[in-house]
Amino acid sequence: NQETNGQRSPLPKPNIDTGMGLERTLAAIQNKPSPYETDLLLPLVKRICNLVGKEYGQDEKVDRAIRIVTEHGRGIAFLIADGVMPSNEGRGYILRRIVRRASLFGRRLGLSRPFLEEITEVVIEKMKYVYPALIVNQTLIKEIVRTEESKFDATLGTGLTLVENFANTAIKGKRNYLSGEEVFRLHDTYGFPEELTAEIAGERGLSLDLAGFEAEMEKQRER
Repeated sequence: NQETNGQRSPLPKPNIDTGMGLERTLAAIQNKPSPYETDLLLPLVKRICNLVGKEYGQDEKVDRAIRIVTEHGRGIAFLIADGVMPSNEGRGYILRRIVRRASLFGRRLGLSRPFLEEITEVVIEKMKYVYPALIVNQTLIKEIVRTEESKFDATLGTGLTLVENFANTAIKGKRNYLSGEEVFRLHDTYGFPEELTAEIAGERGLSLDLAGFEAEMEKQRER
């Protein structure tokens, strides 16, 4: 560690990665407070702000939602360009989860329609010169995103209402969690991954009965 007077002292736990990747390095070079205001991610942030009619940097909840959509929008485009397709297992499930999480946070920003295709367009335009796979697969990327988000969008409103109803019932019953059966119903009928349910429930101070959820999943596998 280099002190302000120039003296250097050994770190208490040496050889730990600083996490100083491309985005943080760019933020330092461009003298920006975060990677989201650099040339790398700002075009995505601006497109999202234009879509939702909000400004970045005015409200922390809004900013967090914008950051999530920015990160996930970029990740979605690259995953599909690399040959990952949405599925219920493995890396395909990761793709499906981040599409749905981005869609959820778009809804929280005020968007009531599928929009991620427009975000991937910015990713492709910005990155295609360095990553040709994006331009080669642009039609596939847009088609997969459009289909996957539309499928989830059809049940998103109903699912969100159900989460709120479950949460209200739990709170009224002085229960600090959603039951395994409730979490499974959201997963099985409305396509809500348990992580998404946990995020929404967590905002109401509730946890999930994950053991009960796994038991319900096992029953489903047996069926």
